[in-house]
Amino acid sequence: MCCGYFLRKVLNYVRVSGSTVLPPRVGRLNPYIRDGRVLVAKVRSTDIRSGLRSCFEVLGGLSKLIRSGDRVVIKPNVGFAKLDAVTNPAVVRALIELIKSEVSDVNIVIAESAVSGLDTSLCFKLCGYHELAKELGVELIDLKRSGHPIKVSTRGGALRSVKVYKEVYDCDVLISVPKLKRHVEATVTISLKNMMGAIPDSEKSLFHLAGLSSCIADLNTAIRPDLVVIDATEVMIRHGPQHGNLVKANTIFVSGDPVAADLIAATYLFELEGCANPLEKALEVKHIKYAAERGVGTCNVDEIEVIDLCLP
Repeated sequence: MCCGYFLRKVLNYVRVSGSTVLPPRVGRLNPYIRDGRVLVAKVRSTDIRSGLRSCFEVLGGLSKLIRSGDRVVIKPNVGFAKLDAVTNPAVVRALIELIKSEVSDVNIVIAESAVSGLDTSLCFKLCGYHELAKELGVELIDLKRSGHPIKVSTRGGALRSVKVYKEVYDCDVLISVPKLKRHVEATVTISLKNMMGAIPDSEKSLFHLAGLSSCIADLNTAIRPDLVVIDATEVMIRHGPQHGNLVKANTIFVSGDPVAADLIAATYLFELEGCANPLEKALEVKHIKYAAERGVGTCNVDEIEVIDLCLP
């Protein structure tokens, strides 16, 4: 414990000394709340666009969150060069098309920094994101090549500040679009873990030294997503973030609360694994619990309403 405490103190000193530290990103208030409970829409459908549209209809629409003239950053999980380990580009395509159909004059950007040591542009190309961005006329940013790291303060326990990319920090609306997967170290990788693609490789390495689960929670206090769209069209169970078992689930989750969304999605993942108490297991995921404690969102089931839809 003493060694861990000393390491965190050293890391915090290195982060803060010698450069400006900006305050946490100010995002949009969650508009998807009813009777004091945050809403999580869940849809099962073989038609991704229809399913996603239905989610936003029951939540009250994208225009409750996104305004004309906004710069919207979509942060998918394209951390790898294999399609089965990344966010389905069809989900991102459907989301962009829905945003454009509902809100005028929106500047949409897809941004990502692949896992340490991998080439983000190559991941984009091999997983269909270059083609998608070109067809839809949206900007595609390889943060490793053209991103500008800045320091942002947190409301955390392991970190007082974190380096993030300015391109993500400066947007009007930040949307996390992860693939629902297992993770060998973090247990699951969903919307909260997905935000590690908004930090430089050097920072990712420090996260593992300082305590991954706590650092994930800290990061989300600095750049909390305004909207979460979870791709569970194919869920990676039992092992991840690569080489796990894929289950065709045809499901999507949508919420304005990343903690609640991750809790409900993690519960679903553990159900697919045949876990006897999936909700209990989801509540034990450390970074979900820590993020709730830091005020990123709620994992209190009494404060969450799941709207369950099933379409053809």
